[in-house]
Amino acid sequence: MALSFFRSTLFITLAVFGLCLGHLSFMSNAQDDGTATYYTPPYTPSACYGYEDEGTMIAAASDEIWNNGTACGEMYQVTCVSGTNQGTPYPCWGSGTVQVKIVDYCPPASCRGTIDLSQEAFASIADPDSGVINISYQQYVP
Repeated sequence: MALSFFRSTLFITLAVFGLCLGHLSFMSNAQDDGTATYYTPPYTPSACYGYEDEGTMIAAASDEIWNNGTACGEMYQVTCVSGTNQGTPYPCWGSGTVQVKIVDYCPPASCRGTIDLSQEAFASIADPDSGVINISYQQYVP
């Protein structure tokens, strides 16, 4: 009887734990450092979705992330780390972290950062007057 109770309790505990894990988001352990800039509307057309509106928490990927377009649709968690001494000395604010979807390509000729955030995404983590910020970023799977 005690063994049966133990097995039932163990099964229920593992089942609840499994359900909890199923609701957690997965983030890659690989965290990289780089810089972020921002671009302004309109956000269409984009290299990934043409004229389809993907909202405002979006970004354009530099060659470092782009990978010949395979980055389209990937989610990234971007965290403001510090200023770059090119603008506001302490630009980070709020939680300092935003999750964005890659919808566009930021070509080397015009890309000044690792990731080019939408104006709204940038403003949610840093003072837009800074223009460029140091970041850490990692792929995020919702």
